[in-house]
Amino acid sequence: MSRNVQHLDGNALAGVLTELMSTDASSLTITCAHCGSHGEMAEVSVERDDVASIVRCLSCDHTLLVVLREAGGGIRLRFEGTAEISSV
Repeated sequence: MSRNVQHLDGNALAGVLTELMSTDASSLTITCAHCGSHGEMAEVSVERDDVASIVRCLSCDHTLLVVLREAGGGIRLRFEGTAEISSV
């Protein structure tokens, strides 16, 4: 079987990332890179203050994701210990 591999810039990801991010985030499945546990985003543990939300694995308490609110209004995501985020 032959594959048609294309080499593109980051703009090629815009559609698929928009599709992923436009779904209900609480229903996304997140997988811990440390212990392999997975579950819906709605089930994780979150520590939050005015600047950051730290998402922790319920099984091993490792940090999965950090969401930072920038002073200028932007949002920064750090995928600390996330193996995968899936919409299925």
